Order: sequence, then structure tokens, then C-alpha cells
Amino acid sequence: DFPLRDGGLFVTMANDIRYAGFGLPQFSSYNTGDIPFAYPPLGLYLLALIPGDPITTERWLPLVWSMVAIPGAYLLARELTDGRRAGLAALIFAAMPVTWAIEGGGVTRALALALLLFALWRVAVLLRMPGVRHAAFAGVLAGAALLTHPAVGPTGLASAALLFLFSPSRRGLAALVGAGLLAVLIALPWLALVLVRYGSGAIVAAGTAHHGDETLGRFLTLGPSWIGALDFVLPTALLGLVMVIHRRQWLLPAWVVLLIMVPGGEGGYAAVVWAMLAATGALTVADALASGGGLKVAAGLGLTWLFVAALLAGYQRFHGLPDALRATIVQAGSQVPPGARFAVETDDPGLEQALLDWFPTLSNRISLGTYLGLEWTTPDRWNATVALDDRIQQGDIPPDADYVFRFDHGVASWGPAP
Repeated sequence: DFPLRDGGLFVTMANDIRYAGFGLPQFSSYNTGDIPFAYPPLGLYLLALIPGDPITTERWLPLVWSMVAIPGAYLLARELTDGRRAGLAALIFAAMPVTWAIEGGGVTRALALALLLFALWRVAVLLRMPGVRHAAFAGVLAGAALLTHPAVGPTGLASAALLFLFSPSRRGLAALVGAGLLAVLIALPWLALVLVRYGSGAIVAAGTAHHGDETLGRFLTLGPSWIGALDFVLPTALLGLVMVIHRRQWLLPAWVVLLIMVPGGEGGYAAVVWAMLAATGALTVADALASGGGLKVAAGLGLTWLFVAALLAGYQRFHGLPDALRATIVQAGSQVPPGARFAVETDDPGLEQALLDWFPTLSNRISLGTYLGLEWTTPDRWNATVALDDRIQQGDIPPDADYVFRFDHGVASWGPAP
């Protein structure tokens, strides 16, 4: 009955677009009201254009975009592997719980994932058959992806460069450059507006706020496993990794390493590569069993395991803010003066980010520890607010807080700050 996990920031930004007559506002009214409106706007405009309450739209639109990504995964896998592996890879990709796509914030993230998969499919086709039509198709899709999510740029550029390295040609390079120029041209009006309004600082800040020196950590967690996307396919994916290395097929291993190293690429963007590796591993096992006559049984057991594991993973990981908590947030906002500042704390770490994200949207008041959106200001402000939230969660209420909102042991309450 409510968007999964996050999405409050995007609901406010969609409403800001509506209030501005579908122009691009200079700042979002979210939380402190001074967050630059520098986020890639395509997904936000689609959210604003769909009639009705954006909160209701966020319940179903991420699901739609997530399903649109599945044929993109199939077409990309078919171009890079073979029909047999591609079908199984798409099935595995569909079952993998790539959590940030299905959440409320998936109105931008899942759309970006779908557009990027289709764009990379067309890039692979373009490298195989260079031509103006294929370059235009790839460029339009890549440009739309750039207008949807900030992680698309480095992830897409690195992936396209890798695909070229494994299929190099002068005509392919020229066509790829042409597609890239078209993509930049499509994104240029938004990018130019951001640069004129805020300079390069907003883009640089957003590119560095979420990512520190975490390369080793991403290697140790095997890419997307930190979001649960690999939990139940990991054995077959690792077997597939061993098999392609043994066959000296280096594209998929190189792609996994690349996406782990590119900031923002290790999550759902890497899921399709892991799905192709898992399909390779699963078919290796199936072929071995087929020689003994056990293929049908193995396939049936494998598919059952795949989807039961996916459902269990989804049941455990996907949740939104409870109804009673949301009602208390709305009540708190309605009973305090405009501009009132809250210190928001909870004893539930799994709910903390969602609570921080939705509190300003539902209460229309300021949450001092909410850092969402501040990645577009300055790294210092982002880091300071993250540190402030850590202190609030430990019970250290800042002196400029007017009120405290608590969600402890499943009960929401609020009152004046001590």
C-alpha cells in the first residue's frame, strides 16, 4: 500500500515540476528547500506527467520499468552469447532481487537500468554491423539513459569501451563515436542548464558523495551481492565464471571486474553479467546431467529452487514504511510550525534510510539528519549530514533541533527536543 523503501525525494521533485508548470525548477522544495534541481530529469518528468498522486505511482511504476529491463537483458545476452544461454540468463535476471530497481526510487533507477541494457544491446549490434541507422538507435537510447540516472554515464561508457575492445574495427570505432556524440547531444540541454545554474560543482559533488575508496570491498562482496542480487545464483555464477575462464572467453570476467571498479556499476547494472555467468554454469551442470538422463529432473529442481529462493529473498528484503508510522509523521508535521526542525531516529537500521527519505515529504518539515539529495550540494555538506545522522541515531540530539521524532520497538512518537 506504499512504495517500497525510498522514493520520498522523487515524489517531492515530481510535485516541484508540476508546481513549476513542467519547467525545470532551480531548487527542490525537499527538506531544506535548497537542493539543486540537477538530478537527470527524464524519470522525474515521467513521474510528474502520470496523473494522480506520485506516491501511488511509485507503488507500480518501478515494477513496470523493472519488467521492461528483462527483454533488454535477453537481447543483450543473445547478442553476446547464444540463444540457449540468453533465454536462461534472462530468466535468472528476472528472478534476481535487484532491490534498488523495485523500490520507490526505481522510478529513475529501474528506468535507467532498462534503457542502459537496450542501449548496450544496440552498441553490441553496432559493433557487429557498423552503420548510421544502428549508430542512431544506440545513440538515442544512450542519451535517454543519460537523462535518467547519474550512474549511467560512467557505467555505460566503460561497458561500451569494453565491448569495443573485444570487437575492434575502424568502422566500429567511428560508428561508436557517432553514437556517443548523439547521446551527448540529447543530454546536452539538461547538462548545459545545470552547468549554467550551478557550475560543475553539483555534478562533481554528486559523483563523489556516495563513493569512497571501496574497490577492495566491492571485490570481496562479489559485486552486487551486497543488495541480495547474487545470494541464490552465486554458486552457478561462480561455476560459469570458472568455465568461461577455462574456455578463454574473457569478456564476461573482464566486464564483472570493470563494473565492480566503476562507481555505481556494481549494483543492478552488473546483475545482467552475473546472470549470463549463472546461465553458463547452470547449462554446464545440465549438460553433464543430460548425459546421464537426468536433465528434466535437474531442470525442474533448478527452476523450483531459483524461484522459491527469489520469492524468499523478496519477502525478507522488500518493505515500505508501516501505515501507523506514516500517519504519525503526517500528524507531527501538521501540528508544528512551518520550518520546524526534527531530529529523526529509529532503532531499526533496515528502516533508517527509508524513514529519513520519506519524513520531509510526508511531514513537509525539516529532518536535520536527512542527507538524501545533498549529494548535489557539496561533499562537505553531504559528509557532515551523514555524520550528524549517525550521532542522532546514537541519541545525540543536536541543539538546533526543535522536535524529536522516534520510531523505536515498532512504535512512533514525537515531542519537543530536550
